[in-house]
Amino acid sequence: MELQFVKVSPNENMTLLIESPVPRSQHLAVAKALIAYGSVYAEQAGYIEEPENKAACARLQMMAGEFCGNATLSLGAYLFSKEHPQTGAEKNFLLEVSGADSLIDCHMKKEADGYLGQLSMPMPAKIATETYVLDGISYELETVYLPGITHIIVPKALWGEKAREKAEQATAAWENQIAEEAFGILLFDETEMTLEPLVCVKNASLVWERGCGSGTTALGAALATKKQDSLSLGLKQPGGIMYIDANWKDGCLYSLTLTVHVKIVAAGTAYLESF
Repeated sequence: MELQFVKVSPNENMTLLIESPVPRSQHLAVAKALIAYGSVYAEQAGYIEEPENKAACARLQMMAGEFCGNATLSLGAYLFSKEHPQTGAEKNFLLEVSGADSLIDCHMKKEADGYLGQLSMPMPAKIATETYVLDGISYELETVYLPGITHIIVPKALWGEKAREKAEQATAAWENQIAEEAFGILLFDETEMTLEPLVCVKNASLVWERGCGSGTTALGAALATKKQDSLSLGLKQPGGIMYIDANWKDGCLYSLTLTVHVKIVAAGTAYLESF
Protein backbone atom coordinates (compact mmCIF):
# COMPACT_ATOMS: atom_id res chain seq x y z
CA MET A 1 0.00 0.00 0.00
CA GLU A 2 1.27 3.47 -0.96
CA LEU A 3 -0.11 6.45 0.91
CA GLN A 4 0.32 10.17 0.34
CA PHE A 5 0.81 12.06 3.58
CA VAL A 6 1.62 15.46 5.07
CA LYS A 7 3.45 15.72 8.39
CA VAL A 8 2.56 18.75 10.48
CA SER A 9 3.87 20.13 13.77
CA PRO A 10 1.31 21.98 15.88
CA ASN A 11 3.40 22.86 18.94
CA GLU A 12 5.52 19.73 18.20
CA ASN A 13 2.47 17.45 18.54
CA MET A 14 3.60 15.64 15.39
CA THR A 15 0.56 14.85 13.27
CA LEU A 16 0.13 12.87 10.05
CA LEU A 17 -2.57 13.90 7.59
CA ILE A 18 -3.24 11.04 5.19
CA GLU A 19 -4.49 12.16 1.79
CA SER A 20 -4.92 8.76 0.15
CA PRO A 21 -8.34 7.11 0.55
CA VAL A 22 -8.40 4.27 3.09
CA PRO A 23 -11.53 2.31 4.09
CA ARG A 24 -12.82 3.37 7.51
CA SER A 25 -12.53 -0.24 8.66
CA GLN A 26 -8.74 0.02 8.19
CA HIS A 27 -8.22 3.52 9.57
CA LEU A 28 -6.96 2.53 13.00
CA ALA A 29 -4.66 -0.28 11.82
CA VAL A 30 -3.14 1.77 8.98
CA ALA A 31 -2.63 4.84 11.18
CA LYS A 32 -1.08 2.72 13.92
CA ALA A 33 1.44 1.37 11.39
CA LEU A 34 2.23 4.82 9.99
CA ILE A 35 2.87 6.54 13.33
CA ALA A 36 5.24 3.76 14.44
CA TYR A 37 8.96 4.51 14.82
CA GLY A 38 9.83 2.28 11.86
CA SER A 39 7.52 4.18 9.52
CA VAL A 40 6.77 7.91 9.15
CA TYR A 41 6.64 8.35 12.96
CA ALA A 42 4.25 10.75 14.66
CA GLU A 43 2.07 11.11 17.75
CA GLN A 44 -1.25 10.80 15.91
CA ALA A 45 -2.84 10.54 12.47
CA GLY A 46 -6.00 11.58 10.69
CA TYR A 47 -7.48 11.14 7.22
CA ILE A 48 -8.49 13.95 4.87
CA GLU A 49 -11.89 13.11 3.38
CA GLU A 50 -14.66 14.75 1.39
CA PRO A 51 -17.09 16.40 3.81
CA GLU A 52 -20.68 15.24 4.21
CA ASN A 53 -21.73 18.84 4.91
CA LYS A 54 -21.19 20.84 1.71
CA ALA A 55 -20.58 24.01 3.73
CA ALA A 56 -17.29 22.50 4.93
CA CYS A 57 -13.99 22.77 3.04
CA ALA A 58 -12.89 19.26 4.01
CA ARG A 59 -13.39 16.52 6.58
CA LEU A 60 -10.83 15.26 9.07
CA GLN A 61 -11.43 11.72 10.28
CA MET A 62 -9.11 10.87 13.14
CA MET A 63 -7.57 7.41 13.51
CA ALA A 64 -10.03 6.28 16.19
CA GLY A 65 -12.86 8.66 15.33
CA GLU A 66 -11.89 11.03 18.13
CA PHE A 67 -11.80 14.82 18.01
CA CYS A 68 -8.38 16.49 17.94
CA GLY A 69 -7.83 20.24 18.04
CA ASN A 70 -4.20 20.14 16.93
CA ALA A 71 -4.96 17.88 13.98
CA THR A 72 -7.79 20.21 12.96
CA LEU A 73 -5.37 23.14 13.03
CA SER A 74 -2.93 21.02 11.02
CA LEU A 75 -5.56 20.52 8.34
CA GLY A 76 -6.31 24.25 8.30
CA ALA A 77 -2.61 25.04 7.83
CA TYR A 78 -2.28 22.48 5.05
CA LEU A 79 -5.33 23.77 3.16
CA PHE A 80 -4.03 27.33 3.46
CA SER A 81 -0.53 26.31 2.34
CA LYS A 82 -1.90 25.09 -0.98
CA GLU A 83 -2.87 28.70 -1.73
CA HIS A 84 0.76 29.84 -1.24
CA PRO A 85 -0.22 32.76 1.03
CA GLN A 86 2.04 35.73 1.69
CA THR A 87 3.18 36.47 5.24
CA GLY A 88 0.38 38.24 7.07
CA ALA A 89 -2.40 36.74 4.96
CA GLU A 90 -5.39 35.33 6.87
CA LYS A 91 -8.24 32.98 6.03
CA ASN A 92 -11.07 31.11 7.74
CA PHE A 93 -11.89 27.47 7.04
CA LEU A 94 -15.04 25.61 8.07
CA LEU A 95 -14.05 22.02 8.74
CA GLU A 96 -15.97 18.84 9.43
CA VAL A 97 -14.17 16.82 12.10
CA SER A 98 -14.78 13.42 13.65
CA GLY A 99 -16.08 13.61 17.20
CA ALA A 100 -17.58 17.09 16.69
CA ASP A 101 -21.32 17.55 16.29
CA SER A 102 -21.03 20.78 14.30
CA LEU A 103 -18.62 22.39 11.85
CA ILE A 104 -15.42 23.78 13.34
CA ASP A 105 -14.30 27.32 12.53
CA CYS A 106 -10.54 27.40 11.94
CA HIS A 107 -8.72 30.72 11.42
CA MET A 108 -5.21 30.65 9.95
CA LYS A 109 -2.66 33.44 9.64
CA LYS A 110 0.54 33.02 7.63
CA GLU A 111 3.67 33.88 9.58
CA ALA A 112 7.30 33.91 8.51
CA ASP A 113 7.97 30.55 10.14
CA GLY A 114 4.64 28.77 9.72
CA TYR A 115 1.05 29.54 10.65
CA LEU A 116 -0.79 30.88 13.67
CA GLY A 117 -4.01 28.95 14.05
CA GLN A 118 -7.10 29.76 16.09
CA LEU A 119 -9.84 27.23 16.59
CA SER A 120 -13.32 27.54 18.04
CA MET A 121 -13.27 24.39 20.15
CA PRO A 122 -16.32 22.22 20.88
CA MET A 123 -17.87 22.79 24.28
CA PRO A 124 -17.65 20.09 26.96
CA ALA A 125 -20.71 17.89 27.33
CA LYS A 126 -19.96 17.71 31.04
CA ILE A 127 -17.38 18.67 33.66
CA ALA A 128 -17.59 16.51 36.77
CA THR A 129 -15.58 15.15 39.68
CA GLU A 130 -15.26 11.39 39.24
CA THR A 131 -13.83 8.63 41.44
CA TYR A 132 -10.91 6.58 40.11
CA VAL A 133 -9.03 3.78 41.88
CA LEU A 134 -5.33 2.99 41.42
CA ASP A 135 -3.39 0.50 43.54
CA GLY A 136 -6.27 0.38 46.01
CA ILE A 137 -6.34 4.14 46.52
CA SER A 138 -9.36 6.22 45.49
CA TYR A 139 -8.89 9.59 43.82
CA GLU A 140 -11.51 12.28 43.23
CA LEU A 141 -10.45 13.91 39.97
CA GLU A 142 -11.99 16.55 37.77
CA THR A 143 -12.99 15.06 34.44
CA VAL A 144 -13.83 17.00 31.29
CA TYR A 145 -16.02 15.26 28.71
CA LEU A 146 -15.27 16.82 25.33
CA PRO A 147 -16.85 15.44 22.14
CA GLY A 148 -14.76 12.46 21.08
CA ILE A 149 -12.26 12.59 23.94
CA THR A 150 -12.34 12.66 27.75
CA HIS A 151 -9.63 14.27 29.89
CA ILE A 152 -8.83 13.52 33.54
CA ILE A 153 -7.03 16.35 35.34
CA VAL A 154 -4.42 15.17 37.85
CA PRO A 155 -2.54 17.70 40.02
CA LYS A 156 1.09 16.81 39.35
CA ALA A 157 1.95 17.06 43.05
CA LEU A 158 -0.53 14.25 43.77
CA TRP A 159 1.94 11.60 42.61
CA GLY A 160 5.17 13.54 43.08
CA GLU A 161 8.28 12.19 41.35
CA LYS A 162 6.37 9.11 40.18
CA ALA A 163 3.72 11.16 38.38
CA ARG A 164 4.55 9.92 34.87
CA GLU A 165 4.86 6.30 35.95
CA LYS A 166 1.57 6.49 37.84
CA ALA A 167 -0.17 8.16 34.91
CA GLU A 168 0.85 5.33 32.58
CA GLN A 169 -0.42 2.77 35.08
CA ALA A 170 -3.65 4.73 35.40
CA THR A 171 -4.42 4.55 31.67
CA ALA A 172 -4.57 0.76 31.89
CA ALA A 173 -6.51 0.81 35.17
CA TRP A 174 -9.08 3.39 34.10
CA GLU A 175 -9.65 2.83 30.38
CA ASN A 176 -12.73 0.64 30.91
CA GLN A 177 -14.24 3.47 32.95
CA ILE A 178 -13.99 5.81 29.94
CA ALA A 179 -16.62 5.44 27.23
CA GLU A 180 -14.66 7.25 24.51
CA GLU A 181 -11.98 5.52 22.43
CA ALA A 182 -9.58 8.35 23.24
CA PHE A 183 -8.81 9.84 26.64
CA GLY A 184 -6.07 11.80 28.32
CA ILE A 185 -4.48 12.11 31.73
CA LEU A 186 -3.36 15.69 32.25
CA LEU A 187 -0.57 16.26 34.77
CA PHE A 188 -1.18 19.88 35.73
CA ASP A 189 0.94 22.18 37.87
CA GLU A 190 -1.28 25.18 38.63
CA THR A 191 1.56 27.13 40.26
CA GLU A 192 3.89 26.87 37.27
CA MET A 193 1.02 26.64 34.74
CA THR A 194 2.58 23.57 33.13
CA LEU A 195 0.79 20.68 31.48
CA GLU A 196 2.15 17.23 30.64
CA PRO A 197 -0.49 15.39 28.58
CA LEU A 198 -0.62 11.61 28.29
CA VAL A 199 -3.08 10.59 25.58
CA CYS A 200 -4.40 7.07 25.06
CA VAL A 201 -6.20 5.81 21.97
CA LYS A 202 -7.50 2.43 23.07
CA ASN A 203 -5.84 -0.55 21.37
CA ALA A 204 -3.67 1.80 19.31
CA SER A 205 -1.35 4.24 21.09
CA LEU A 206 -0.21 5.72 24.38
CA VAL A 207 1.76 8.94 23.89
CA TRP A 208 3.24 11.64 26.08
CA GLU A 209 2.32 14.43 23.70
CA ARG A 210 4.52 17.47 23.21
CA GLY A 211 1.35 19.54 23.15
CA CYS A 212 -2.34 18.69 23.42
CA GLY A 213 -5.04 20.98 22.05
CA SER A 214 -8.01 19.21 23.59
CA GLY A 215 -6.14 18.88 26.89
CA THR A 216 -5.41 22.60 26.89
CA THR A 217 -9.07 23.24 26.16
CA ALA A 218 -10.21 20.88 28.91
CA LEU A 219 -8.07 22.68 31.48
CA GLY A 220 -9.28 26.08 30.34
CA ALA A 221 -12.89 24.93 30.56
CA ALA A 222 -12.42 23.40 34.01
CA LEU A 223 -10.64 26.44 35.46
CA ALA A 224 -13.16 28.90 33.99
CA THR A 225 -16.01 26.83 35.39
CA LYS A 226 -14.33 26.74 38.80
CA LYS A 227 -13.88 30.54 38.77
CA GLN A 228 -17.22 31.12 37.02
CA ASP A 229 -15.46 33.78 34.99
CA SER A 230 -13.71 34.28 31.65
CA LEU A 231 -9.98 33.63 31.47
CA SER A 232 -7.02 33.55 29.09
CA LEU A 233 -4.26 31.03 29.75
CA GLY A 234 -0.88 30.18 28.32
CA LEU A 235 -0.08 26.60 29.30
CA LYS A 236 3.57 25.57 29.12
CA GLN A 237 3.92 22.13 27.56
CA PRO A 238 6.98 20.17 26.40
CA GLY A 239 6.67 21.54 22.84
CA GLY A 240 5.99 25.15 23.84
CA ILE A 241 3.13 27.33 25.07
CA MET A 242 -0.45 26.75 23.94
CA TYR A 243 -3.15 29.34 24.56
CA ILE A 244 -6.80 28.96 25.50
CA ASP A 245 -9.40 31.69 25.89
CA ALA A 246 -12.50 30.67 27.83
CA ASN A 247 -15.47 33.02 27.64
CA TRP A 248 -17.92 32.90 30.56
CA LYS A 249 -21.26 34.56 29.80
CA ASP A 250 -24.67 34.64 31.49
CA GLY A 251 -23.60 32.17 34.17
CA CYS A 252 -22.15 29.50 31.90
CA LEU A 253 -19.24 28.63 29.66
CA TYR A 254 -19.95 30.32 26.34
CA SER A 255 -16.96 29.70 24.05
CA LEU A 256 -13.45 28.22 23.96
CA THR A 257 -10.76 29.43 21.55
CA LEU A 258 -7.47 27.56 21.12
CA THR A 259 -4.40 29.31 19.66
CA VAL A 260 -1.42 27.27 18.42
CA HIS A 261 1.60 27.80 16.18
CA VAL A 262 1.70 25.27 13.32
CA LYS A 263 4.45 24.22 10.90
CA ILE A 264 4.28 21.89 7.91
CA VAL A 265 7.47 19.84 8.11
CA ALA A 266 7.23 17.09 5.47
CA ALA A 267 5.15 15.55 2.71
CA GLY A 268 5.56 12.44 0.63
CA THR A 269 4.71 8.79 0.10
CA ALA A 270 4.61 6.14 2.80
CA TYR A 271 4.88 2.43 2.01
CA LEU A 272 3.11 -0.24 4.04
CA GLU A 273 3.81 -3.78 2.90
CA SER A 274 1.41 -5.44 5.32
CA PHE A 275 -1.74 -3.92 3.78
